[in-house]
Amino acid sequence: MTTFENTMRLSGVDVAIPPLALGTMYWGTDVAVPVAHDLLDMALERGATFVDTANNYAFWREGATGDESEQCLGAWVAARGSAARERVTLATKVGARPARPGGDLSDAMGLRPASVAEQVRASLARLRTDHVDLVYAHIDDDTVPMPEILGGLQQLVTDGLTRAIAASNLTAPRLAEATGAAGDGPRYAALQNRFTYLTPAPTADLSPHVLLDEETVVVARDAGVSLLGYSPLLSGAYTRTDRELPEGFRHSGTQSALSALHDAADAHGLDAGQMVLAWMTQRTDPVIPVVGVSSREQLISAAQAVSTHIEPRVLDALDHTRNGTHR
Repeated sequence: MTTFENTMRLSGVDVAIPPLALGTMYWGTDVAVPVAHDLLDMALERGATFVDTANNYAFWREGATGDESEQCLGAWVAARGSAARERVTLATKVGARPARPGGDLSDAMGLRPASVAEQVRASLARLRTDHVDLVYAHIDDDTVPMPEILGGLQQLVTDGLTRAIAASNLTAPRLAEATGAAGDGPRYAALQNRFTYLTPAPTADLSPHVLLDEETVVVARDAGVSLLGYSPLLSGAYTRTDRELPEGFRHSGTQSALSALHDAADAHGLDAGQMVLAWMTQRTDPVIPVVGVSSREQLISAAQAVSTHIEPRVLDALDHTRNGTHR
């Protein structure tokens, strides 16, 4: 059984958080419900108790509506009972659910306070719980003033629907604006942006994803905001020969960065993907990876990765190579 020694705490969430978030994007669609429930049972046994979902996962799959991931988790809560629910630090996201069946992000429900409250209550019904531990504003909504967004999210805490609030896909200026708009109320406890070891080309278009860049890391550090990174493994491209790197990550600096990554991985008995996860959690500004798992082997691999100590000199060498990619 894996035990995580390098745990952390999110502001407003008074429980130990493992250095790994269990991504459930395709649970209930690509990953069958019985398989997902088995994975969650196994995750809890190994201390991987930080579970990440959203109210729109995975509406883009054939025949899906966006209910599926939350409903899958809710069925597990109903089957395992309240004691099991209390062992999980449960996070969901709102704002990026299509307003109408068959819609897309151009018609998202957004972050107006009344809509946020409606979305969270619907999520709680699907999750079969009376509260979550963390609610993310899933995507930015520049049609709503930032103080209004923060006020609506803070009301969720006041109403006992969530223990803390967070954001996803925010740029550095918008995160700074959100920190100022929080006033005396709860601030964002965490920020979840796209992040991995390889850096994209400066001209790469990752939209609608927002990259966790160094400017954003600095703003988050100064504000005491914990960092999480989604898509850390680039859909398996670090280790699978049948998965090409996304086009935006293929540039003149890619091969030198990959070579350094593989050397570090070999020295620690890890594969390249595992090394990415280990590096994320032990860098100067740690980033908790959100790892989507669909098999026991993937869960074991991720848990092993974030439990492996990496020598500081190796971390420094990886950072040096990574930061010099576009110089």
